[in-house]
Amino acid sequence: MSDKIKMRDGDTMLIMVKGGEVIHFTPNMSLPHSEFVKRTTGQLPTGAWVGSVSKLDGEVAAITSKHFFGYQLPAPPEVMEAVRRTFE
Repeated sequence: MSDKIKMRDGDTMLIMVKGGEVIHFTPNMSLPHSEFVKRTTGQLPTGAWVGSVSKLDGEVAAITSKHFFGYQLPAPPEVMEAVRRTFE
């Protein structure tokens, strides 16, 4: 039995990762990353990563928030590890 959060193909969520763990997420894609962070933690915690996770063609992938990091690229390996432990 898996305790991972099941995503369907095409699903996308906003997520925050810190210390190798997904600490917050929401399926509310009407929020920009900045509002998601404001509502969950007030400001981006030191050392935290924020972005989006999607499931496409059966694969879960995370993309970095351009608003917070200035670029929109695949998440770093340590973030992807946390994402794959949390979502399927």
